[in-house]
Amino acid sequence: MEMEEKFDAIIVGAGASGLGAAYSLAKSGFNVVVLERGQRIGAKNVYGGRIYSHVFEKEIPGFKEDAPVERWVTGERLTFLDDSSAATLELSSDFSSENSFITTLSKFNEWLGKKVEETGGLVISGIKVDDLIIEGSTVKGIVAGEERLFADVVIDAEGVNPILAKKAGLRGDWNPHEVAVGVKEVIKLPESVIEDRFNLNHGEGAANLFLGYASRYGFGGGFLYTAKDTISIGVVVRVDSAIANRISVYDIVEDFRLHPYISKLIKDGSPIEYSAHLVPEAGIHGVPKLYGNGILLTGDAAGFVLNRGFTVRGVDFAFLSGVIAAETIRKAHEEGDFSASTLSHYEQRLKESVVFRELENFRKVPNLLSNLRFFETYPKLLCEILKDAYTVGEDSKKIYPLLKNKMRDRVSMITLIRDIISVVRNL
Repeated sequence: MEMEEKFDAIIVGAGASGLGAAYSLAKSGFNVVVLERGQRIGAKNVYGGRIYSHVFEKEIPGFKEDAPVERWVTGERLTFLDDSSAATLELSSDFSSENSFITTLSKFNEWLGKKVEETGGLVISGIKVDDLIIEGSTVKGIVAGEERLFADVVIDAEGVNPILAKKAGLRGDWNPHEVAVGVKEVIKLPESVIEDRFNLNHGEGAANLFLGYASRYGFGGGFLYTAKDTISIGVVVRVDSAIANRISVYDIVEDFRLHPYISKLIKDGSPIEYSAHLVPEAGIHGVPKLYGNGILLTGDAAGFVLNRGFTVRGVDFAFLSGVIAAETIRKAHEEGDFSASTLSHYEQRLKESVVFRELENFRKVPNLLSNLRFFETYPKLLCEILKDAYTVGEDSKKIYPLLKNKMRDRVSMITLIRDIISVVRNL
């Protein structure tokens, strides 16, 4: 590759946001290059496996026939765990058919990379971007090893570890309460076994989130997604909680896998992948300055992840942020001005999009999910009460006396009611 060429846009990172920007720009005839640190597209991707489809339907017509979709989610589960038991709230319906799908993110991003190349964009893996070229206060390009590459605009899509964003003065380090560490295992099982265990028809998938024991009762949770012939399981723990409770994230996923509820679901499966990654958790409160002279910030680097406790969105937000960044660059190109003043259109358009609408609608969720009772007290209470309620003998117990007894010295009725109201209002 001739690194002296000037591009219309350099994109750092071949995740969903970077590839979304590249695809949109390349379709419009812009000279764009994506630089990916991993040895192949998707090599560094860690994700549970569920993606919401609306944005992709709009931006890539017919994507369903072409993308590596393994299953469409038709089963939703939220499970509360104590050390040995599980209580599950389950919805099985066709309401969500083609609303979200399960895939291997590395395969999905490889597919996006091919889409970029088909439209004329250039995607190069194995390139580590070390620095930005800044002249005065304007970003003019990037430095990769001995090479210097120039462009009108740099899109920083480097992910949750925003080295370049910090150098550009757009953001600082994440605080421990703003980011979580996620660990994932992929378990190989026959397609028919997965469908039998999860009561699925061909092409249907199940999404299961967990609260309680999965995160050792700290801030976080577990997840399980059924792909075609694999199951992804994992645990996400907020960094401040992991530090305070001395939680080893490498041990915690093993404990989760060995829990009686989980072990039955993955019985006889073969682990084929293990990975770990940081995840933004601050919602709208973690969104930094998104633009500067000659630079835009997209995806995880911008904090565009929404965790509501029972749903998690990130890939679709990332992709759309890339598309909106591309739209902004087209506008800047028309005006011949790549200053922060013109690139501020990016933030304005984001605020009109589903990304900011959702983050703003659920702005109180990060604070709500900082209530330890949702991760420790209530999962234990629910499992204990249900175990006793379903125990039939000569002295079967009524629910209310059970509830009062189990709540004693743990949580007051007033606090319980307040917590329920906060969930209903904010989730």
